[in-house]
Amino acid sequence: MENFEKIAIGLVLFVVTSIVAYLFRMRQLYVVVPKLFRHAQISQNGSLCELLVYNKGNQVEEDIQVSLDSELKGELLASSSSGISFDGSTLKIERLHKGMEASVVLLIEKGLLDSAKITSVSSKGAKGRVVKKNSDMPPNYARAFLFLVFYVALIPVVLYGDKAYYRVKSAYVESQLVSSYKIGWSNLGRYYDSDLRKSYSNQEFPIKAIRGGEKNDASNILEFEIYNKTALPMDVSVNRRMATPGDISNFASVVVPPMAKAPLAVRKPDLTADPGSQELRFNIRFGEEFVHSLIYVIGAK
Repeated sequence: MENFEKIAIGLVLFVVTSIVAYLFRMRQLYVVVPKLFRHAQISQNGSLCELLVYNKGNQVEEDIQVSLDSELKGELLASSSSGISFDGSTLKIERLHKGMEASVVLLIEKGLLDSAKITSVSSKGAKGRVVKKNSDMPPNYARAFLFLVFYVALIPVVLYGDKAYYRVKSAYVESQLVSSYKIGWSNLGRYYDSDLRKSYSNQEFPIKAIRGGEKNDASNILEFEIYNKTALPMDVSVNRRMATPGDISNFASVVVPPMAKAPLAVRKPDLTADPGSQELRFNIRFGEEFVHSLIYVIGAK
């Protein structure tokens, strides 16, 4: 199963990177006439229009030519750069960098220039496309695909991010408090993040099983010793983990003064009647902190 997951992940990564590489090489050259002025004061029968050429791709486009209907005759009045010329019915642009646009204002004699009158747009390495309006302009395909992949990948992060974070954090806490985990403790994340832990090294724990926790121990009592190495009283309580509300048959508690230790004895759960009751849940109230749900497994040693 693990090998299948690795193969599946590798296949998905290969497909995604192949698509991204293809889209980054794709040429995206477009031309549009966004504004048309039917009446021009500088010409009795002419019209003014703005013509835009877009390079939406990721490559530099060179020797761009925009061919107009041969019946139209025009004059270049203004342009966004010096490398633009207009010869007869052909607009020429020397170079257009990726993600950039070129803008020109043309005076058209005896006619109107709209998208239908643009016969072709091309460059040294690409054949472009005429669009009717700016809103029809496609985005950069490579960036759009990466944006889509990001949001698709974000879905499992949102759905399973908490679980993944909890697993990583649990593994880290276990590596730091490995000595406590080896003797039966677990779910120590809250303890690790608390101010209480600052009074103990990673090899220490405030609660220690003294008697009754061994696998072959037949006694009915579990004995613990609580070590309070802090300057505040420590209130420790314990009960069977799966105990129903109000069930205190396996409940015990003790208040330990600062810099002192105290015993804590609790009735051992009936493991023969309920094998799932071998876990005890400890809670520690320390000042304003409440470190709860620390789990001890009976017979783990």
